[in-house]
Amino acid sequence: MTTNTVTKTPATLHIRKLSPHIGAEATGVDLRDINTEEAHLLNQAVLDNVCMVIRDQHLTPEEFESAASIFGEVMDQDHPRYSFPGMPGIKRYSNFDNDIEGNRMKGSGHWHTDGSFREQPPKFVLLYAVEIPDNGGETEVVNMRAGYQSLPEETRRKLEPMKTAHVRASSSSRTDVGKNNLAIMAQGDQVPNFHLLVRTIEGAAEKSLYFSPPRVEYIAGMDPEASQDLLHNILDKVIRPEFIYTHKWRLGDIFMWDNRASLHRAVYNYDWNQHRLMYHATILGERPQ
Repeated sequence: MTTNTVTKTPATLHIRKLSPHIGAEATGVDLRDINTEEAHLLNQAVLDNVCMVIRDQHLTPEEFESAASIFGEVMDQDHPRYSFPGMPGIKRYSNFDNDIEGNRMKGSGHWHTDGSFREQPPKFVLLYAVEIPDNGGETEVVNMRAGYQSLPEETRRKLEPMKTAHVRASSSSRTDVGKNNLAIMAQGDQVPNFHLLVRTIEGAAEKSLYFSPPRVEYIAGMDPEASQDLLHNILDKVIRPEFIYTHKWRLGDIFMWDNRASLHRAVYNYDWNQHRLMYHATILGERPQ
């Protein structure tokens, strides 16, 4: 049984596996003062477990930016209006924010992956809990490597050569992609980037499904509606309870996931009058291949 396996460094860092298929917890480390061995083990734990929580951090926005850089190059935010001054890669992610039309903004409650419309989408995504509601507000992540491996071999062979056209806001998406993205699309930013539907991840033994329904305009050789039908049919098969980790937030948590090998979504089950404030960063990835 793999649950509760502990990795221990000569210092105080402990990494505990949370379930057989997804999730790890790291304790006993301060990201403001971390050595090379600890940094390597944390990076490997995200790769191995798809998502990981690092407990008990106490960071300013500047310190969070430095902590995020342990995992690679911090990318500029997609919506810079929410970034901290002088820190284009660090966003204030708040349920009190307004969208471009002045309405209270929600993140996506639908399964998605971040920034897939980019030529080089994010490798990792990090959220740091600064204020949280009394109850609820979880974040869910599903392991798309395990999901892909669960499909019949014949299905995997059919999917592997397919390429998907990713944009900020798919014209046939069945989910809410947000007013901010729609406003950008209206300005003409609609040139798609094509990515393989099944991608290889350096350092991982298994391939992963890689797509985000709100961002896929079409699969090469298929019309948009048929493309969405296929993608949602895949989701119905691979999003299984044993592949999902539901993160229940504590103050000081840094929760991060491998954006290349997962989908995630926010859970809106909390008092909307209470503040849920996170700092957000993304780490530059390679072009999917």
